[in-house]
Parts: sequence; C-alpha cells; structure tokens
Amino acid sequence: MSDTMQQEGDDVERPGRDVQVGCAHHSRLYRDGVLVASDLPLTELAKHRGEPDTLFWVDLLAPTAADLRTLVPLADGEVELHPLAIENAAAGSQRPRLVRYRDHSLLHARAVRVDDRTGSLASTRVAVFILDRVLITIRSDDGFPLAPLLEAWDDIGALTKRGVGFLLHALLDQLVDGYFEVLDDLDDRIQSVEDELLEGTGPTREIQLQSFALRKDVVKLSRVVLPMNEALSALLRPGSHAAYDEIVPYYQDVYDHALRATERIDGLRDTIESILSTSLAMQGNSLNEIMKKLTAWAAIIAIPTGVTGYFGQNIPFPGYDEPWGFWLSAVMLVGLASGLWVSFKRRGWL
Repeated sequence: MSDTMQQEGDDVERPGRDVQVGCAHHSRLYRDGVLVASDLPLTELAKHRGEPDTLFWVDLLAPTAADLRTLVPLADGEVELHPLAIENAAAGSQRPRLVRYRDHSLLHARAVRVDDRTGSLASTRVAVFILDRVLITIRSDDGFPLAPLLEAWDDIGALTKRGVGFLLHALLDQLVDGYFEVLDDLDDRIQSVEDELLEGTGPTREIQLQSFALRKDVVKLSRVVLPMNEALSALLRPGSHAAYDEIVPYYQDVYDHALRATERIDGLRDTIESILSTSLAMQGNSLNEIMKKLTAWAAIIAIPTGVTGYFGQNIPFPGYDEPWGFWLSAVMLVGLASGLWVSFKRRGWL
C-alpha cells in the first residue's frame, strides 16, 4: 500500500472516524472482479477505500440516522453523503424513486412478498446509496433476504470489476423477480375465486369479500411497481454510471420485466372487476328467480283464497246446504291450484 493509502487508513483509525454501527450489517469486498473478503468489520473495510480496482458493498438492517452517519468515512474521499439523503434513507417512507445528488445517487425501492401467516402482501423498504466504487443497501427488515442476492453476485463473476452498476443490476433483478412471485400468487387466488363463483360452491358475500381483498392487494402492489418503472427509467438516462454503455442492456432487461409486471397488474385489476360485475349480475339473476317463484306461489294461493271467498258470500250456490257442495269447492281448490303449479313448473318459474 502506498504512503498516501496508508495515511488514509491511519485517518480512518483515528478516534471519531471509526466506522461502527449498532445494527446488523453485512459487507463484501471485491478487487479486480474477485471477491476478496466478506463481512469485514466496517472499520477494516474503510481502510481499503480508494484502492485501485476495488469496490465494496455494505448492507445495514434497520439502521438509525446515527448509524447512517457513520457510513460517511466509507465513501470516497471526494464524496460526502448528502444530509437529506441520509435523512430520507433513515426515514424510509419514500415512494420508489431515484434521487440524484452531486456525486452520488439514492434509490428508494420496495421488496414485496406474501406473508405466510396472514396471506396478505407485506413489503420491505430498501434504500440504496450508489457511488462509483461503493454500494450501500439499507433494509427496513429482513423480509428481503440476502442469500439469493449474494448467489446472483457470485454468478456474475468478473462483471463486478466494471463497477457497482452490475451489483445494482442484480439487486434490481431480485426486486422485480419478487414482484412476479407475488403476481403469480395473486393470479392463483383470483383463479380460485373465479372457480368458486362459476361453480357456485361459495357464498356470494364471501366471494365478494375475497374480491375486495384481492383488489386491495393489487392496488398495494401497483403502488410499488408503477413508481419503480420511473426509477428504472431514470437509471437508463445517459451518464447515470461510468460504465453506462455496458450496463444499459442489463438495466433495459430489468425495465422490460417491470413493464411486463405493470401489464399483468392491469390484467389482474380487470379480472377482479369482472368477477365483481359477474357476482352482482348473478345475484340480480338469482333475485329475479326468487321473485318469479314468489309470484307463482302468490298466484297459487290466490286461487283458493278467491274460491273460498266467493263461496263465503251469503248467496245460494250449487250444492248449497248439500254435502256434495263442499266436495265441489274442495275439488276446485285442488284442481285450479294444481293446474297453476304444473303450468309454472313447465315454464321454469318453480
């Protein structure tokens, strides 16, 4: 190591410049496209700042603003993390977007998943500081696992020597792949509701409640995916990375996947609206059938009511004061009512 590099390392080790955080953290050090070390203490990692062909990644899990301020020594000597960037990364309430500062960028994103306990959607806030040789990720919780991401970085191999843009691409690819896993789950749930509706195996109210819950999850997912498209589009603008010409096809691939996720969200939203419309139409048809049946039974009941009312008048009628008069009225009640019942049954009203 040169005298200048040794002097920088000594500066890092001085009191007040130690890189210590109180939250769980992970790290990786790459040199010339080769993984040199993993999970080094941040103070040790900072000693390699500025070395040629070296880049490193740091991940913090649910850090505080004070934890983020300790990351400043990890940045290159000419780079100072913007105070607003540190504040926004600590707050974690930003919608997915890319914010550019003078010499670094901050990407706000969200990872989504299906909660195994509740079956509803859950999200993890992910903030990413993007520097020329440093990538810092900040996760609000461990809902976004690191194992698949580390495997993806192992697969890209020597591409890491071309800058953090390729590390960022793998991270974005993992995020977007998570969107498709959620979309597949929503698609299966919607298909199940459709089957219950068409087969008539589920109560109408339960089907409507499931449809409303699905629509709520689709809206929640769209609030993540749609802004993410804008952030990915911003990454495709010229000059966003030193290796811009080389990284564009990779970012374009992720951007195309995000657009396809958006199209699927629109399709799921239309399907849910169709389920609700079909449910209401079937409910209206069922109500019409019930009204027809009630009308038919009312007509059947009206016949004996009319006959008994007619014979209840104080006027002589055939069979008056005769036993066969009673049987005549009984035959008329049963015969006319049975005739109406057969007629309505043939028409499908009963």
